[in-house]
Amino acid sequence: MLLALAAGCPAVAEETGMLSGRVVDVGRNPVAGASIFVYNTGNIRRPADYISPPTDSAGAFRLSLPPGRYWAVARARQGEEKYGPLLPGDRHSGAPLETEIRGGETVEEEFVVADLRETSQLEVKRDVTFHRIEGILLDKEGAPLADVYAFARREQSGRGIPEFVSAWTDAGGGYVLFLPPGTYWLGIAATFPPEPATVPRQKVVVDNPAKNINIVLQ
Repeated sequence: MLLALAAGCPAVAEETGMLSGRVVDVGRNPVAGASIFVYNTGNIRRPADYISPPTDSAGAFRLSLPPGRYWAVARARQGEEKYGPLLPGDRHSGAPLETEIRGGETVEEEFVVADLRETSQLEVKRDVTFHRIEGILLDKEGAPLADVYAFARREQSGRGIPEFVSAWTDAGGGYVLFLPPGTYWLGIAATFPPEPATVPRQKVVVDNPAKNINIVLQ
């Protein structure tokens, strides 16, 4: 009888938690219309498990989630396309933020989003010892590449938003990077951030400004 009664009782729904906070730009201004993409693993190169409604005029968001560990990124797109690679002008918060959601509790997080142009200018503003590195981005046949950008990492195996990026190239393929002295790996990417398979192959030691540092697409 006890078993029958237990079987007839509806299961108690697991209490959800809340992920909330705001999205701001690099100047600490609120970003409206951004969405938080939430994943149940650290692999964010796939459809999100949960997506928040767009942020309001104060950059605020709220998203109810089952208890668990999640990885979240903020994206603010210029057009109506919500999915797919980021395009010039779209903004992204970079590496995923790992967070723990517990039932009945609210976790507050802040995401800072930047587009490629803003990201390329961030580091330059912080130091006066940067060297100007420039050249042309080329395909395997030696032709200039348009609508791509150069990036530099201190570690060849790095992931997410690179430490240093150029602006998008025009038809001439020219790029400029501002790098502090050191050793870097240079690469070319057509999406922002670069796809995980986009590994920089060209090693360079920076100790002075340099021209004609051409990068060939691998």
